[in-house]
Amino acid sequence: MSIDNIITTPDIAIEPTQSLGSFIFTNMKKHKDNIAQIVAKTGEKDTFGQLLQRSIRTALHMSDRKISRGDVITVCTKNHLNAVVPYIATQLLGAIIGCIDPMYSPQEMKHLVNTIQPKIIFSAPESIPTLEKVLDETSANAEIVVFGQSDKHTQFFEFLKLHACEEGFQPVKIDNLDNTAVIHFSSGSTGLPKAVCLSHYDFIGQMLNMRLTDNPDEAYRRNVAKYISLPITYLSYSFLYWGSASLILMRSITDGHCRLVCETFDGKEAWNYIQTYKICFVMVVPAHAIEILTNRRGDVDVQSVLYFMVLGSSISKEYLFKIQEVFPNVYLGAWYGQTEISRPLTMLNPNDKHHAELRKNPEKIETVGIPVRGISYKVVDIDTGKNVGFNQRGELRVKSKFIMNGLAIDEDFCFYVVDRVKEAFKYQGWFIAPTLLKNELLNHPAVKEAAVVGIPKDNDHHPMGLVVLNDGFQVSEEEIEKFIEERVSDRQRLRAGIKFIVSLPLTVTGKVKRRELEQMILEGKI
Repeated sequence: MSIDNIITTPDIAIEPTQSLGSFIFTNMKKHKDNIAQIVAKTGEKDTFGQLLQRSIRTALHMSDRKISRGDVITVCTKNHLNAVVPYIATQLLGAIIGCIDPMYSPQEMKHLVNTIQPKIIFSAPESIPTLEKVLDETSANAEIVVFGQSDKHTQFFEFLKLHACEEGFQPVKIDNLDNTAVIHFSSGSTGLPKAVCLSHYDFIGQMLNMRLTDNPDEAYRRNVAKYISLPITYLSYSFLYWGSASLILMRSITDGHCRLVCETFDGKEAWNYIQTYKICFVMVVPAHAIEILTNRRGDVDVQSVLYFMVLGSSISKEYLFKIQEVFPNVYLGAWYGQTEISRPLTMLNPNDKHHAELRKNPEKIETVGIPVRGISYKVVDIDTGKNVGFNQRGELRVKSKFIMNGLAIDEDFCFYVVDRVKEAFKYQGWFIAPTLLKNELLNHPAVKEAAVVGIPKDNDHHPMGLVVLNDGFQVSEEEIEKFIEERVSDRQRLRAGIKFIVSLPLTVTGKVKRRELEQMILEGKI
């Protein structure tokens, strides 16, 4: 760290030289005989060669519809064998992909469709009525293509028919890698999601550089090789709307690894998948991680699970220790990023000796990693705007080729997420971090899910805890409030009390809809 408390890292090691479509095409051909995906419930398999062929045919039929560079294509479906085909096909054409979650409300879908103005929407049958209504109410002029049967709209199988131009197909060349390749959306935790345009340069730069290390840990590689079963398989439940789904798809294409295609989440079923498919990588949101741990099965061989990443938001250290206990071979993934930045801002690399030593330290189990190449960092005091040093909280600000919120850093350059600045609030001049209080609530055995919000009172904000209880527990609000009082400073007490609720309003990425929750409290609905 420099004298002015700014951290500067070396530039990225490998500069991107090809478009996302060319990158996908080259790697899928390279891994054409590898298993690309397996449908979890049925065991149906798909090689990269088969998946690429369907994607090429889809791209050519899209081209026949005059789809080209700059056009936006949307996918609105849960996970299935063909869900990623239009995504890949769009990149092969040099067009732009922007996906919608099928679980979104009509208002949210209308907002997203109106924002990105897609030319084609590839949709699951159950979303068609909503999409038809949305298209009637917006200026978007999109063709609807259905994954399934339809008498009214084009059926997706039409895009899989043999095409005269598929032999010798090459992806469309993109001269400017700063052009938009993918549109992701912010989580929507404080309002309607916002469109975030990510370039070819961003995506390829991430894939080429995120796992490079100057300190390769060959001993780690030799050790994990003993437990790997082929195909190396990822377990995740993210729909394509999620940035994590794009990352997992690109990672599998880059390395020739297999994705397990899961339509819905079930904490009990996850254990069957671990046993049947010898899962190597697990990447889930906190609620799913907790559900998997809650449904732990002692008869399942977990030796194959080598990497476990909790995505989307934080989880308490007690659960992190539990993950390490349940999966003895696991490397607990650590990173921090934002939709607005197409790569991790901080991370720990399992193949790096220095990172491995940090990961072994139980006092650093909550770290989200250390700085990565190509980014400069400073942590700024929220009130004064001055740069702060080690072990002081503040707002993280970064400078990067690729372009962020509330973090702290220690003397080993490990960052820790305290909270989002926009979600923190003040009590008597002190900043209150809701995530810290939420994690304390989750340490109570009766608490399944929790959130903390600031309730306006006397020109101040008083913290309130919203709690979903585990089945079978009988506990009062006062007992949990006392539990928190014994573990936090006086200024962090839940002065607005505790309220039990049936469920928390969540975004599709598993984050609490704070604005909606606060409004429900103020309107007396909770």
